[in-house]
Amino acid sequence: MGDDYGDYQALIKRMQMPRCWRVFSRHGGARFEIATDVARAHELLDVMDVQQQARMQQLGSRFVLNDEAHAKFYREVARQGIAEGYAVVSALVCDEEVVATTLGVRHGATYYLLRISHAGNSWSSCSPGLLVAERTMAALHAQGVRRFDLSIGNQDYKRRFGAEPVPLTDVSVALSWRGVPYAWRDHAAQGLRRHPRLAAFAARAMGKTPR
Repeated sequence: MGDDYGDYQALIKRMQMPRCWRVFSRHGGARFEIATDVARAHELLDVMDVQQQARMQQLGSRFVLNDEAHAKFYREVARQGIAEGYAVVSALVCDEEVVATTLGVRHGATYYLLRISHAGNSWSSCSPGLLVAERTMAALHAQGVRRFDLSIGNQDYKRRFGAEPVPLTDVSVALSWRGVPYAWRDHAAQGLRRHPRLAAFAARAMGKTPR
């Protein structure tokens, strides 16, 4: 993204983000915020877990990010990251209702979006998921961020934001002898993915249904 955020807004004008903001702003107490303390960040993460779980249930997909291990990890990211200035937890809020949230991390002039959630169809008139992402980008752009990584997945909304795909790869490195079996397992799984028939055979042998 260039130095002029107005130029970027013109690029994505078909998304009608200014209109979405006007619609959202008509609600009482409507505001955008970025958490400045750990307690508030954790409150927003609690809401994010609930909103994302509801969305995954609606889609019929499994959701694990609110289990004990994942929840602890993300809250530690927020705790340490808020203190050190790299974690960004943002939200659209109306009075006391949290309408949408994001969690990301900043490194220099680059921001990495990790998670995003919204309250569902009742707020669809203002496209809260898109709006909270755009408001977060605008706020960070004002602070000097110029590169925005919208995370894995080739969803249509990312292309509408002007994102370009970047090839990714999985890398597993054993840092001690205890990690060696896990690294071998990952390397074997990566190798199987390059041979679909062999992967399907291995899945059947383990009693799993091939995807």
